[in-house]
Amino acid sequence: MHTLIYLLLAVLPAIAMAEKNDSPPASSGERALQNNLRFKCHREADVLPPVNQDADTLYQYGLFLQQRERPSDISDAARYYRVAAAHGHYKAATNLQTLITQGLARSPNGQKEALALVEKFMTLGVPGAYYDMAHYLESGYGVEQDQEKANVYFRKAADLGGPDAQYYVAGLLGRVKGGAGVMEEMLHCAAYQGHAQSARELAAYLRTGKKYKDAVDAYQQATSSGNTISARMLSEAFKGVSSPDSLFYMDLEADEERSKRYEAIHNFLKSNEAQRAKVSDLDIIAPLPPTKLPAWDGTFQWQKERDAKTAPDKPNDMLLQRLSKEKNLDPATGLPLTKN
Repeated sequence: MHTLIYLLLAVLPAIAMAEKNDSPPASSGERALQNNLRFKCHREADVLPPVNQDADTLYQYGLFLQQRERPSDISDAARYYRVAAAHGHYKAATNLQTLITQGLARSPNGQKEALALVEKFMTLGVPGAYYDMAHYLESGYGVEQDQEKANVYFRKAADLGGPDAQYYVAGLLGRVKGGAGVMEEMLHCAAYQGHAQSARELAAYLRTGKKYKDAVDAYQQATSSGNTISARMLSEAFKGVSSPDSLFYMDLEADEERSKRYEAIHNFLKSNEAQRAKVSDLDIIAPLPPTKLPAWDGTFQWQKERDAKTAPDKPNDMLLQRLSKEKNLDPATGLPLTKN
């Protein structure tokens, strides 16, 4: 019973968006999005700037420190992120902003530092920077709160190819008159960039529209991207649900072995949810019909890679010193050196 309620709640957003004829009046913020109902799918990977390899060495070690989740490591992680971000590493900038805005990393002026990072990476054309600025405008973090301006930045990030922004804007457009078509396009664009939540909501939307084959494909994509609910949906669907009124109906023939495999995948994803596990080898473990199921030893590529992963070496002090000096930063903190 609990599983059914859980799954029902999970698909409600997409079902609600499917009710195109009952859209409530658009708010002023939504009208800013409603004015542009055309969308061309772009991939974030095609516009991101190249990563400096020395900066990436600092980023990787900062990430290692952050993921250890030891309070004593956070300041060190922020230091490495700051220097890497100064050299154009957008992932370091994103992680640093998270540490600052959540109050985990000390900063002389957290809001000013976070905004400076966003502005720097917007000039480099990073979709995520526009997305972050949108959230700052939405919440009034370091800037005057302005939902309409926020939506302009959300839309810009989506048009540049940011999957998080595409998912966010799709949710807004699904609530305004005439926005359902663009909503579906944005969800599809984000889904096939590996955005699990977009793929799941796209699948639910397609299923309620009785586009069952497309829905199954989208659930497969969502499962591959790590969405636990989608694995459960496919497990139930392959039990051979006969009633079109069922939450799990997708016009599939019963396939007990496929159902069991998706159940195993669901359990794997559920137990590794905090680690954001993915199933990149899904089409080898459980390819969709008419492909026959191959033999499977019950293992997952994600787990193998995780088990084989070793801690990165601490960056050479000379590297940190050099990269800091090039940007006039204090290597002890990553912050700008004060002028005498």
